[in-house]
Amino acid sequence: MLARQDVDIRRPPRDFDELVDWFDRVSGNLVLLEEYAPGELRAAVEAMARALDAHLAESGARPRLGVAGTGETSRAAVLDADHERLRASAEQLRALLRVVERDDHGGNRQALGQYGRVLTEALRRHRRDERSTAGGRSTRSRARG
Repeated sequence: MLARQDVDIRRPPRDFDELVDWFDRVSGNLVLLEEYAPGELRAAVEAMARALDAHLAESGARPRLGVAGTGETSRAAVLDADHERLRASAEQLRALLRVVERDDHGGNRQALGQYGRVLTEALRRHRRDERSTAGGRSTRSRARG
């Protein structure tokens, strides 16, 4: 059962992993129809999307991991594929915010919240995979913004 989370929408953490957890709580509250002001909601979505964009830019700047024919290559390929999917996810998050801004009602807010929850779960898995991959592609990113 989903319960309202105590979270200050106006104070996104700077650490990427903490920001993911924060956005998950914000998103869960949206599903429960928390009455966030439109400006607060926009700022929260932009904080998450900008941090995700920064993480992807940082990750893309690193050399590819692995040696041809090893398990490391396949794990690195999975992470690279994750990064491509996550690029689209940042844009989808912004697109769902635009839907809420055009037609701000409970169903659209819940859809944004559900997408946020799915995104944050995917990000948690992705970060675990990054940390477990030899060479540690990315350890602790800082949120930008």
